[in-house]
Amino acid sequence: MKDIFVSLNGGTSALTHYLPVPCRGIVKELKAIFNKTVAATDTVDIQRGSTSVNKITTGATTAGKVYTGTPDATNKDLIFDPDDSTEANKMLKIEVSALESASTLVGIWIKYDDSAAVKETPLEA
Repeated sequence: MKDIFVSLNGGTSALTHYLPVPCRGIVKELKAIFNKTVAATDTVDIQRGSTSVNKITTGATTAGKVYTGTPDATNKDLIFDPDDSTEANKMLKIEVSALESASTLVGIWIKYDDSAAVKETPLEA
């Protein structure tokens, strides 16, 4: 298990950030904290390509509350791999919704499981 920490400067428009993955793995857990007040609909979304794997939707609150993401029921185990032939699978796409203040900092903690395994049906001999 690897811990990935990212600090992003949010803004009043939605922002997309990309982070290359260190190794083959899946996003196991997502947490975020904001240094300013956020609205009830603000989001931090980790995606592979355009597919969400773990997402935080905030509740209206003041700065300093830690939010925990909700893994997508269908796509939570999508594998990221720096050696994949598809570019989108080589990076974490981090989308931050439009925030209330242009100078909002978002601290993001991603628990990245580097022991991702592929389940395959056994072949017949």
